[in-house]
Amino acid sequence: MRKKILKAPCLLLSLFTSLNLCSGKFGTPITDDVSKLSLLKQNIPSDYEIPVSYIPKEVAGTCWVVLNIYPLEQSLRKLANMFGTISSNKENIVVFIAMLKSLRFTFDHEELETAMQLFQCHYQEGRLTSGLYFDYIKDVLHAASKGTSGFSCKPPPCLNSQQIPGGQREGRKYNWSNRYPLLLALIPFTACVVIIVWLVKSRKAITSLQH
Repeated sequence: MRKKILKAPCLLLSLFTSLNLCSGKFGTPITDDVSKLSLLKQNIPSDYEIPVSYIPKEVAGTCWVVLNIYPLEQSLRKLANMFGTISSNKENIVVFIAMLKSLRFTFDHEELETAMQLFQCHYQEGRLTSGLYFDYIKDVLHAASKGTSGFSCKPPPCLNSQQIPGGQREGRKYNWSNRYPLLLALIPFTACVVIIVWLVKSRKAITSLQH
């Protein structure tokens, strides 16, 4: 497994350039392919928001790259499908999809799937503006090239849904739905009580008038 992890940066660096950059040491990739991110930034409106599922660094720890590869790859695929077949944007996006896919294949599939399942409750659905989105891709690729990624991390406890605002709203909705049948049952009972009280008062009033 360790050999597969060590091979990952080499494979990624070989994708970044036509030269063989793997000589046992990991460096920072500065290539034409990475520069294509700048072109994508220029071609896609800065206020355009791109959906992506991710886990923050402070939560994922050393598994940050491993846990975010597949969701980012899927996000890029959806983005690529928005452009025509002959679009230069699509062509550039496909390059990064290939990078992430090749990197993902260097990891053990079962270990990757297990890690993603363990951290499943920590994935967040976000929408990043195009500039932040492509900076995020660059961060992931640079982190992967350093060869520090692995599966030696444990997920923190999942947040209780009742502790977040959405969970509180759902909790209140659930409580009201449970009380609703009880309220319906109380309505006719209350009506009967009101009618009985009204009849008693009416009878007393009639009796007092007779006397």
